[in-house]
Amino acid sequence: MIEQDEPHALRRYIRNRAHGRPAPEYHRFDHALGCWIESNETEADGRLDGKAFRQVRRPGLPWCQWLGRDTRIAEDHALQAYFELHAREPHDWQRLFKEVTRNRRRALRDWQREGLGLLARLRAQEALGADVLFPSDLAEEFRPPGKGMRSLRNA
Repeated sequence: MIEQDEPHALRRYIRNRAHGRPAPEYHRFDHALGCWIESNETEADGRLDGKAFRQVRRPGLPWCQWLGRDTRIAEDHALQAYFELHAREPHDWQRLFKEVTRNRRRALRDWQREGLGLLARLRAQEALGADVLFPSDLAEEFRPPGKGMRSLRNA
């Protein structure tokens, strides 16, 4: 069952990854705006009094580099397995951001399902042993020249 705000958290996670914006660890109070805005460690150094500057990240508590204290996306192993396979390059996050912007709930559901399939495949291969390999999606056995069923090169 998908929580109500989990698709929104996924969208924020992908947006921050796509634009290279990690979660701020410090906030400062802006009196002109009347709200807390993000800050950095250099600006807050020595002034963490809780009134003008505060540290959002607490030592010993879980922290996501992209969402801060909200760690549910970072702790979802199925999603992280999906991201490992589909977001190897920085520009891949832009494609994922477009997908999640179109439909958050469907992206969350599909990506979790595909991630669970990847994890199940890894567990099955782990149970069989290191010497047994499942056929890969990229057909790695045919990548080197002169290998495979239709090789034109005589070895």
